[in-house]
Amino acid sequence: METLYQILEIAPGVVFIGSYFFLVDQDIYWATAFFMIALVVQFIICFLFKLKISKLMWVVLGVGMTAGTITIVFQMPIIIKWRPTAISWAMSAAFLMTHFLGRKNILKWLLEDYVQLSDRLWNYQTLVLGIVFLLSGTTNIVVAYSFSEQTWMFYKFLSWFVWPLLSGTLLGIVFWVEHRRTGGAIFEPDSKESITQKLEPSDHESTQ
Repeated sequence: METLYQILEIAPGVVFIGSYFFLVDQDIYWATAFFMIALVVQFIICFLFKLKISKLMWVVLGVGMTAGTITIVFQMPIIIKWRPTAISWAMSAAFLMTHFLGRKNILKWLLEDYVQLSDRLWNYQTLVLGIVFLLSGTTNIVVAYSFSEQTWMFYKFLSWFVWPLLSGTLLGIVFWVEHRRTGGAIFEPDSKESITQKLEPSDHESTQ
């Protein structure tokens, strides 16, 4: 089921780019229509197989259907090109606001059911992802306005690999640095307390 879920997450994007280059003779309106159909099918399959629908999938559905409808009805392809930027900038704003304003960490809220990390590490990862989403959203719209439609579609394909690789590398570096700094106390929810317990000598050691 996990493999099916991973396939479903990327399926609408694959359908969008695949139909554009191989099915509809580079017609972005038909490709957008196929993309919207794929979004609906994605949710139908999730319901049929009782797969958990992530919050991000709901966001992608809402933005994708809205942008797709406007693109087709008003014949404005730039709208569908803005969709990845809108999602990326929204994610970036959410991550950076929670990091700098000190409110509830949105990344922890999304993933705390799956993994327990120190608050410090949650904050570092939120900052990294906020910056990466900001860069990816900005790059997408710069390419959309500066280059041809075919170039933008090719960039969309490359972005599936480039940005996850960059964010994964940066998160791995943060993870490694924090692991060394804390002596392995990164998987504990209360980092300050856990680190203090590791650094303070035990009663037995202090009496020797």
